Amino acid sequence: MEAVLQTKGLLSLPSNPKTRALYPSQGLKQRLFATKPKTFTGLSSSSNGVPKFSTFVSKPSGFSPKDRNLHVCRAEAAAEADGQPLFGEEADRPKFLGIEVATLKKIVPLGLMFFCILFNYTILRDTKDVLVVTAKGSSAEIIPFLKTWVNLPMAVGFMLLYTKLANVLSKQALFYTVIVPFIAFFGAFGFVLYPLSNYIHPEAFADKLLNVLGPRFLGPLAIMRIWTFCLFYVMAELWGSVVISVLFWGFANQ
Repeated sequence: MEAVLQTKGLLSLPSNPKTRALYPSQGLKQRLFATKPKTFTGLSSSSNGVPKFSTFVSKPSGFSPKDRNLHVCRAEAAAEADGQPLFGEEADRPKFLGIEVATLKKIVPLGLMFFCILFNYTILRDTKDVLVVTAKGSSAEIIPFLKTWVNLPMAVGFMLLYTKLANVLSKQALFYTVIVPFIAFFGAFGFVLYPLSNYIHPEAFADKLLNVLGPRFLGPLAIMRIWTFCLFYVMAELWGSVVISVLFWGFANQ
């Protein structure tokens, strides 16, 4: 009878129940830091043989403060390794006119570089046609021959050379390797080739061939007659297609 009463008392409600307040849902925070239901770790028997529960252990779910600090430290280390801003650093960056100074250090040099490239291209585009057409012993008939027999093979050969160099050199070395010959040629043309054009152009030999072959070969012979001007024409064409389209935009994307 006593065992039955003790068992009945164990299963009945407590004599002094405590009311539990209901709190509104707090979303992710409540799910992370809510405790799991209490679990029984073992059973112990009383002196009269009735089993009773010995201890209750509650195991919290979610992250402990130590684990949270560890995850934050790992996230900051990963962000620093990837070059990304750490937590709270984005608001501390200096800005000028609403733009970050680190961004301006990239935009301003690229803008100046693009301006110089386009300025040179405008001058070269306006000069190459006039220089070739108005030369002695030449005419507008030379333009189709230049674009077909000189400019096209040079462009194809240059792109093949550029592809091989891109597989060997780095991006920075490739940029300087390609742009330095252009700058060197235009400098040499302005200070050496153009002032000495009357001495290095084979005008007498071109006149003899023209008398033998006839006026049908005026265009091809004009290319040989003013070969320095034709080389300037080809380099000016390649400047627009190679330096602007390939070099600059590849460097900007990088």
